[in-house]
Amino acid sequence: MDIIFIHGLKCQCLIGVWAWEKKVAQTLVLDIDIAADIAAAAASDDLKDAIDYQAISTRVMDYAKENQFDLIETLVARLADLILAEFGVPWVRIRLDKGQAVKGVKHVGVQIERGQRPTG
Repeated sequence: MDIIFIHGLKCQCLIGVWAWEKKVAQTLVLDIDIAADIAAAAASDDLKDAIDYQAISTRVMDYAKENQFDLIETLVARLADLILAEFGVPWVRIRLDKGQAVKGVKHVGVQIERGQRPTG
């Protein structure tokens, strides 16, 4: 199995349960791993045969910016569904870091996997 990865993707989003969080966009950092068979792209050296990680990055950033959520769990689950549906990949893992959302803690977040992870 081959993995395409997009790590350290910064997104702006209105997210959180507190009143101030609903008014101020916060920076979230995403690490996205996507299962893909890269054999065709490697053989042709043509973007049309590849997973377009620029398109995925742009779509994820736009979705986060255009929507508002109370919970990071909701956002990350919807992003996983979006990537699976719109980019036709079989499996995705997303790690979302909300940063210092808790006093005294450097990183707070959630990680999920969706789809069927190919073997081999």
